[in-house]
Amino acid sequence: MIAPEEVLRRASVVNQALNKVYGQVKRLERGAPEPGETMETAAQAQYEVWEMLRTMRTAMSHDLGIPHED
Repeated sequence: MIAPEEVLRRASVVNQALNKVYGQVKRLERGAPEPGETMETAAQAQYEVWEMLRTMRTAMSHDLGIPHED
């Protein structure tokens, strides 16, 4: 991906968070969660990704010179 370092950094954070949530959900589906993993913790982790996505979109908009609106 061709993007400035700040955008790539934000995208990496989002990607890592999504991978973590995906792994948790798959373990729950298999009935083999790690200690402390529940549907509630998976839902909370998924919810937290939304803020990371907003931050990434803001960085992308800033890079393109587009005013960002929430």
